[in-house]
Amino acid sequence: MPEVNLNEEQIRVKLKDYYDNFTQCGLEAFLVKKDSPKLKRMSLSEEPNEQGKNFRTILKEMFFNILGEQYLSQEAEYADGRQLADNQNKYLIFEQGENFQPFVYLNDDNEIGDFSTADLTDAFGLVFQLRKGGNTIWLYQQLWSIMVPNKKKTNIMARLMQFENQVVFSEQNENLLTIAKKIDVLIIDNCLITSNTTLLQKYFGFQDYIYQSAQQTVQSIVQKNIVANTEKMTEYISRGKTKYARKMMRIGSSRVLNLTPEQLIAKINSLARWQGKFNFNQDTNQITLNTYGEVESLIDLFDERYTRSDVTDTEYDTDVKTVALPIGQMQ
Repeated sequence: MPEVNLNEEQIRVKLKDYYDNFTQCGLEAFLVKKDSPKLKRMSLSEEPNEQGKNFRTILKEMFFNILGEQYLSQEAEYADGRQLADNQNKYLIFEQGENFQPFVYLNDDNEIGDFSTADLTDAFGLVFQLRKGGNTIWLYQQLWSIMVPNKKKTNIMARLMQFENQVVFSEQNENLLTIAKKIDVLIIDNCLITSNTTLLQKYFGFQDYIYQSAQQTVQSIVQKNIVANTEKMTEYISRGKTKYARKMMRIGSSRVLNLTPEQLIAKINSLARWQGKFNFNQDTNQITLNTYGEVESLIDLFDERYTRSDVTDTEYDTDVKTVALPIGQMQ
């Protein structure tokens, strides 16, 4: 299974280039509709306010502040999206592919039209394009249904009852467009960067990505030729809940997949943790998976879920792992 195009270092370099050259960046705003053409270009006022800033500048400053405070902060962490099952508080990176390309329309000029008030009834989201030279990044923001109360004067009966200072609210019937101080999804070089996978799953067919990635992982294991009945893995990820596919998906980038079949079988037979965990076909020296529990043990094997302390020789069960720096590079 191929690696995603971008890693944390590359993302930070790209974002910092924009952030450090704020004044050289252009910004365009688009309404995203449910139907094609998906993008409706929004005209932004160039009239300055009391501080001498127009609306485009105000928006640009807001989004650059978000990039600096959140995506470029030292505390921000990024991870391959296939580690979704770890439930880590990180920005996950997903590559758009054949079966998962929710923002492919951003690169299609035929999907761009001019905004009209009628488009508000079909509004789905907002997307902001940051440009620097010939490069572009996109900032997506989901629109949510809201009710904004409309303040009006009190009626005659309220005034007669000496409630003349009372503020009365009624329903605001006019369609409104709200821009929030947030970025739900960053789109850079065909990759999506987000911590809001619930949004992807609810509106963007993210389940397809999960099952596709899980199936690709199954195929990687099939190619190792160490499992006799590989259909058991396919049954496991197709059980109706995405949590099973997520578990399989997370091992798609495992270093264990780099071992030869002979090396892997030798590890299983020599390490106390894995001895007796699997049933082997004596004729082919392949693992036979009889239960879903054994499939999960195989996932744990590839996931390197269990770690051992060099100091105490104690074994720990962990879902969250970061590759340690070589001893000479540790600070």
